[in-house]
Amino acid sequence: SDLDSSTKLVIEKGKRNVEILKQKQYSPMKVEHQIAIICCGVRGWLQNIPTNKIHDFETDYLFTLENSHKETLEKLRQGILDDQIIECLKKVVQDKLSKYSV
Repeated sequence: SDLDSSTKLVIEKGKRNVEILKQKQYSPMKVEHQIAIICCGVRGWLQNIPTNKIHDFETDYLFTLENSHKETLEKLRQGILDDQIIECLKKVVQDKLSKYSV
């Protein structure tokens, strides 16, 4: 059946959110990494990335945060998620989008 565009967007967002919630067995993700990637999913920043590229994006995104934005990850680990941190996360996503987008 045909779905309206808003329903399709919700379904597509859900598919990407399922992918970002997957973790390798016996390899739990750090809390600050979970917060960073879930923030991307719930804010819809991953909508232009195909589902089959979400894992590659996530790996690259978290690698960049670990190597270039340790202070942001430390604040996330402390439970701080303010506008400055959100802007940092968004900028990293935007820098990576062209590599993974359709």
